[in-house]
Formats: sequence, C-alpha cells, structure tokens
Amino acid sequence: MARQIELKANTRTETGRGQMKRLRDKDLVPGVVYGGKEQAPDGAPNAMNITMSRPELAEVLHDARGGNVLINLKVAEAGATKNRLALIKEVQQHPTTDQILHVDFHEISTTEKLRTSVPVRVIGEPIGAKEGGVLEFVMRELRVECLPKDLPEAIDINVEALAIGQAIQVSAVIAPAGVTLLDNKDQPVLTVAAPMAEEEVVAAPVEGAAAEPEVITAKKAEGEEGEEGEEAEGEGKAKGKAAPAGKGEAKGEGKAGAGKGEAKPGAAGKGGAAPAGAKPGAAPATAGKPTAGGKPAAGGKPEGKKK
Repeated sequence: MARQIELKANTRTETGRGQMKRLRDKDLVPGVVYGGKEQAPDGAPNAMNITMSRPELAEVLHDARGGNVLINLKVAEAGATKNRLALIKEVQQHPTTDQILHVDFHEISTTEKLRTSVPVRVIGEPIGAKEGGVLEFVMRELRVECLPKDLPEAIDINVEALAIGQAIQVSAVIAPAGVTLLDNKDQPVLTVAAPMAEEEVVAAPVEGAAAEPEVITAKKAEGEEGEEGEEAEGEGKAKGKAAPAGKGEAKGEGKAGAGKGEAKPGAAGKGGAAPAGAKPGAAPATAGKPTAGGKPAAGGKPEGKKK
C-alpha cells in the first residue's frame, strides 16, 4: 500500500497573478484541490484553493519521489480542520530556479476505486546485462485501478532471468493484491537489448573512384604521346618528301658549280645567256635540258662552232 504523508494547508481567497506573487514572497505556495463529493453552488466540480508552507511542501515532495504516496491534507477552514486524502497530480516549478510555484491535488475517496499510474521498480540484474546487453525501459509506469488502501507505491518486476533479446510484457507482470493492470497485455515493459557492436569506420572506396584519376591521366598521356608521335611522323614524312627535291637541287647546283652543267662563256646558243629566272645548272632552252647526270644532251654543242 502507498505511504501516507501529512501536509498542513489553509484555504485562500486570493486569486490573480499579483496576489500569487505576494503569497510566494511570504514563502507560501498556492495550490488547488480538485474532486471530492462536495460540489460548488453552481454544480461544477469542487475545487478548493489552498496555500502551503514552501519548506514543508518541499519535504513532502522529496519523500514522495520515486513512488506513489497518498497526501493526507489537513486543511484549516473557518477555525476547523478537515482531512482530505489526495494524490499529487501536477507540480509547477520555475524553469531556472526550480522554485515550487503551484501544486494540483486530486481528492480521492477511501471507498471508491481510483485509476492512476504507478512507477515500475526493477529487482535484480538480468543475465543478458552480465553478457554485455543493456536493460531498457519500454514503460516506466503502469496504469492501475484499485482502492486507495491497495494502491502500491511501485510495481516490482524481477528481471534476473531476462536474457539478451528477451522482454517482459504486461501479461507477465504480477500485480499486487487488489490491483488491476489496465495496459495492453502484449505491451513490453522491459527488454534487454544486444550490445552495440563497435564497428571500425573505414571509408570504402567507390568502385573505380580511386583508379579513375590514374586512368584519365594514362589516357591523356597516351593521347599526348599519340599526338606527339603523329606530329613527329608528319615531320618525318615532310622531310622525307622534301629530301629528294633538296638533294636534286643540291646535286644540280654542285655539278653546275663544277662546270659540267654550265655552258662556257661564249659557248651559249643563239639566245646567248640563259634566260633570267632559270635555275642554276639548267641549260639553255635551245640546247635542251641536261640529262639525269647533269651532262648536256647529245648534239648539244653550240651551233656557232659549225664549219
């Protein structure tokens, strides 16, 4: 059964932001108690505004941490004290200072069943955890229905037989006497996950990516070599074609310089000297062209020497 903790409170009539700030400056915490059999004059659900001592409330909240507790509110009203059994529904705190700003309570009846959530408490150490697995909470609370006197502080679950990859479902949870579990029976509550494998991160090269630059370079080099070879071959062919003409000219010039293909002074034909623009070593048109050896053709003697 859940523990009961007493907390003193007083009714209040102050409302509004300014009034709440003044109460907090006095080290008081405003709160509201919802529920109960009593109703407001207009028929709305009963809601009682109360104030509590901040230090006393902080001690109660500290004791209630980690499990369900029933708060026995001793509310002073009109010179009398009334006991109200309630559950803590919500606690509002300052976002930076964690100062308690407001508390909501839900009043319950000792003769009526209530529905609330109860935290899960683990018993033992799983076999799977000893083998490197990790115990994981799928659900940290279970919804229950019971009388206030049967409300458990927590629901204990033994996990010692839990191996890696196994789970405990709601259907396997043993609820305390007088308590009914409301969650889906197939819903897992706890499980032991396999250990995370430590994988060595190796950057796998994309197929052909590493060799691609070399291939491109090789092709480029082959292309360059081919172009250079073609240029060299073209130059060689050009030289080879030009060589015979150059050799012929050089040969003709050499022989002409030796006097074999050049007419002697005074031995020219009727036309006299060779025509202007004639190539060196070329004979006069009237005397005929020299033979392949550069000698004058037959009968090429000057006509001026006829007897």
